[in-house]
Amino acid sequence: MSPLRRGRAVGPGRLAGARRPARSRLRLAVGVALLAVPLLVAVVGPALAGDAAPRGRPFDPGGAFGTDFVGRDVLRQVLLGGRSVVGVALAATALAYLVGVPLGLLAALTRRRWLDELVMRPLDLLLAVPSLILLILLAAAAPRGPATLVGIVAVIGLPEVARISRAAALPLAHGPAMEAMRLYRETWWRRAVGHVVTGSRRVLLADAGVRFIGALYLVATASFLGVGVAPDAADWAVMVDRNRAGLLLQPWSVLVPAALLVALAVGVNLVADRLLADRDAAAGAGAARDAASRCGAAHRVAPGARVPAARAPLDDAAAGPAVAAGTPMPPVDACAVRVVGLDAEVAGRRLLAGVSFTVAAGEVLALVGRSGSGKTTAGRALLGEAGPGVRLAGRVEVAGRPVSPATPPPPGVVGYVPQQPSAALNPVRRIGAVLREVALRHTRPERRTPGGPPGDATARATVNRRSAVRRAVADVLARVDLPADREFLRRFPHQLSGGQQQRLVVAHALLARARVLVADEPTTGQDSLTRRDVAHELRTLADAGMAVVLLSHDLHLVRAVADRLVVLDAGAVVEAGPAADVLAAPRDERTRRLLAAAPAAPRAAAPAAAPALRVGDLVAAHRAGARRRTVLRGVTAAVAPGGCLAVVGRSGSGKTTLARCVAGLHPPRGGTVGLGGRPLAGTLDRRTRADLAAVQYVFQDARASFDPHRSVLEQVSRAAVRLRALPPTRARDAARRVLGEVGLAADVVARRPDRLSGGELQRAALARALLAEPRVVICDEITSGLDTVSRDRIVALVDRLRRAHGLALVVISHDRDVVARLADHVVVLDSGQVVEAGPASALLTAARHPLTRALLHPSETGTGPRP
Repeated sequence: MSPLRRGRAVGPGRLAGARRPARSRLRLAVGVALLAVPLLVAVVGPALAGDAAPRGRPFDPGGAFGTDFVGRDVLRQVLLGGRSVVGVALAATALAYLVGVPLGLLAALTRRRWLDELVMRPLDLLLAVPSLILLILLAAAAPRGPATLVGIVAVIGLPEVARISRAAALPLAHGPAMEAMRLYRETWWRRAVGHVVTGSRRVLLADAGVRFIGALYLVATASFLGVGVAPDAADWAVMVDRNRAGLLLQPWSVLVPAALLVALAVGVNLVADRLLADRDAAAGAGAARDAASRCGAAHRVAPGARVPAARAPLDDAAAGPAVAAGTPMPPVDACAVRVVGLDAEVAGRRLLAGVSFTVAAGEVLALVGRSGSGKTTAGRALLGEAGPGVRLAGRVEVAGRPVSPATPPPPGVVGYVPQQPSAALNPVRRIGAVLREVALRHTRPERRTPGGPPGDATARATVNRRSAVRRAVADVLARVDLPADREFLRRFPHQLSGGQQQRLVVAHALLARARVLVADEPTTGQDSLTRRDVAHELRTLADAGMAVVLLSHDLHLVRAVADRLVVLDAGAVVEAGPAADVLAAPRDERTRRLLAAAPAAPRAAAPAAAPALRVGDLVAAHRAGARRRTVLRGVTAAVAPGGCLAVVGRSGSGKTTLARCVAGLHPPRGGTVGLGGRPLAGTLDRRTRADLAAVQYVFQDARASFDPHRSVLEQVSRAAVRLRALPPTRARDAARRVLGEVGLAADVVARRPDRLSGGELQRAALARALLAEPRVVICDEITSGLDTVSRDRIVALVDRLRRAHGLALVVISHDRDVVARLADHVVVLDSGQVVEAGPASALLTAARHPLTRALLHPSETGTGPRP
């Protein structure tokens, strides 16, 4: 029986969910108790120790704990010995953080590489010296005493604190949220402290517990070596060291101080882990609650109400609404995935309600629905995962094994392609090293050829396996249309475009050779040619026997690859059946709304006018180590007030780099960017406030462009404070007005970004740009990852705002429908060069260049529906 059983009152899944908070509370209670005892002894002990008694015989068993190696009372020494070791460890940890955190933040926040090197290289030299050797060297050169010991331990811990602080701050210091704040010239304090330090505090808090334990052990080691305290001082570490000889004669003299040191270390870890878990659970539960509240009929469960009883087994007629009437169920052995009556609930609200489906080996099942309908929750359930605070019930089987958060599928059984590829890629490891590691883990070693020396056979096997790994990596990269040269493999994930990151994650899944693949929006931000390649690859994987679960808003992809279709709305299945039947003749009104596409006739070219924005012979490059790689080569384009310029091209062709150069986020190496006939400075720092306000940028990932720790209203209003010099009260009023104009209510924008949907955050990002009263707005893939209903609303909103405010609009998009509805002119990029440009009506209907036809003429891409 699966551990995920339905029913609130009974079932191992529910009992396990109830036991988890109880175990967590028990761990916290144990941690507090373990931490309280040594701290209480260290603080209160000296007052309770009393006067020194005459010394007795060494290791005498008389008294509470007997005597130590020189005849002193062990109990009194224990009461006196905590203050030194705990006080020195706390002081050293605090000092290491007071110095190390600012150094790490300075190295992370600077955009000058020489300053980063100047700060971190000396610390790396210190880090290269073993801590024990460094302790001995520093102790030999400094006078003995507690202050010296505090300084030595702090110096030893300082490099690691600085390194961890820098690593935690780097993604925040150079991410979209920081760039958005730079666009409206936010104050240094709000950027560095309000955003970076606040975002890093969880990592620093977790490290503080580990660092304190390390300091504690260093202090104890120093005491063993006679550094910092006298050899016969009342100190727990000294007691353990000096009384070892009498362990069998008087064990309490060693066991009591050792137990206090261990209790202190374990207690710090348990309490810190619980604090971090509480933060995660609160954030996740809050986000899940608000996601549930946006799911239409929210399926609220009344207090004390029972969840409906479990459905019949899947091979009965009542297997759930995902089984179309008259469709025979696959036999049990043919099902790679079996889901029966899956519920997901958080804080009394349902995210999923009785979802059932099966996926056979060699089949592609597509789960479609609006944002927030429960697709990702259902997909993650196949991985044995659930968000913080989310409770699952029902039955989930993958490859014949029950799956739950307590019993995830074995490694390599399920591959996962997440919706946000950057979150799945290690930011500090080169992509080639990770690919080789994945390939090596899933490459079977070749059998050794009989005969010959064993050493030669082992060497040959090692060489053969390395060759096999290299071939596997090269083959997979070719399948996802990524280069396999050394220069590309040495890049870090942040040096790839969004489309390249998505294909890299697909390559990871292919290398793992999974039996089931869960693909969550695998074509987000991809051009039509890459979408065709992804469709072909998914179909190839299914034809090879892999079961594919596709979660997607991309109806072109669904038509091309899906065998069966399940439509979710508000967490419930509203329609299911063969994909061709559902797409051709949907029965449910919600399905018809989801599948309906707004007409996308090409717009007529706008009347000729003086350009609001002109780009001339623009050249840009990306740094790759000591070398520079040119990504834009002589790009020229222009857009008039009230007009729209669409920039299209394959992933990695330089579209986003062009947009970032115009916005001042990336310094060009040549060419000009002009606004109203005058040149703009190449970087944000050199532009005036008026120039910053005139050109605004809406990021592709709207969620990442907001600080998760402050409300949306506060962040949007800061654009008016910094760029229009409005007082905070008037700025908030102006922000509420513009947010209302884009359809966001006051109670919605008062929340933090994690409480809003992707479509709501896109509208908030547009409002933030509009609040600066710009002349040019750059929209970078703002509809990627949205369902058709949300996409049409965003496009209609952008078009209306463009007309109402007379904006010059620059749209970066892979979506032909978006280009057709918004653009007057189109520029097509390939490898950083303009290969075709002209009126949108001409390029959308009669393009000359083969790439333009492939990108903008869907009938020529070969991604039609499955026969």
